[in-house]
Amino acid sequence: MSSFSQRYGYRETRTLVQRDELDAETRVQIWNVVVAIRKILTEPYDDDTESQVVAALWAWHFNEARDEQPTPNAVWGRVKQAVLGSEWWALFDAIEALIKYLERFKSAYLGSITTSAVGALNSVFEDYLVGYRIIEHKVTPIDSEVAASAIDDAIADTAGIEGARHHLGRAIELLSDRQNPDYANSVKESISAVESVCRTVTGQATLGAALKRLANAGVTIHPALERAWLAMYGWTSDADGIRHGGIDAADADQSLAKYMLVTCSAFISHVVEIARRADLI
Repeated sequence: MSSFSQRYGYRETRTLVQRDELDAETRVQIWNVVVAIRKILTEPYDDDTESQVVAALWAWHFNEARDEQPTPNAVWGRVKQAVLGSEWWALFDAIEALIKYLERFKSAYLGSITTSAVGALNSVFEDYLVGYRIIEHKVTPIDSEVAASAIDDAIADTAGIEGARHHLGRAIELLSDRQNPDYANSVKESISAVESVCRTVTGQATLGAALKRLANAGVTIHPALERAWLAMYGWTSDADGIRHGGIDAADADQSLAKYMLVTCSAFISHVVEIARRADLI
């Protein structure tokens, strides 16, 4: 929500999405979330999670010798330096590490801390127009809450459909790799996730065959939507398709990989919801 000064023109409203850099205001707000996380970790009801998280950050994220680990304050100081003063990608590396170790070492008392931390960070990303969201503990180049929700919903909806969930996770991982993103294979994994869900519902080996059998299995999809997905599957699977290496990796850019991940996620949730209503899965 805009402030008084922004609404009445005394201060500029943010309009540019932050992707390859983060301004000082955004970094401060991200750090404030980290401060809040640490405060929760030091609650008297939990006396072990912080020490394990700090030790993991020191040894595994910062690659320092365990026998040289300083006080928790000093380790958190390194995190602060990464958030406030490092390259944007190093900031995201530190945030990913913190989220990963929170999830790994949280006590029963702190069962919801990772979810709360991710929610708070994503709120900052949304408010400050950061072109990323944390999805499946990965900082992912998705800049819309609607898109992020579609992916999160698909992850939740594929509980029990391990093949689909695995493919979605790999698509996110390949898209989110800031040092060596693999957009072509991210696209492959996204479409493979759809194929896995449709195969679970229909028993057909390929997405093309499964799409044609969805109606027979009790899942009614509008003919125009079915034709669109058959065309998309054909695009990815024919001799020149991305699944067969026919599309050069340079042609599969971040925009295409994001589009496929979000679109496939939304379609997965649509099919799963209809299939569950029909008691098919």
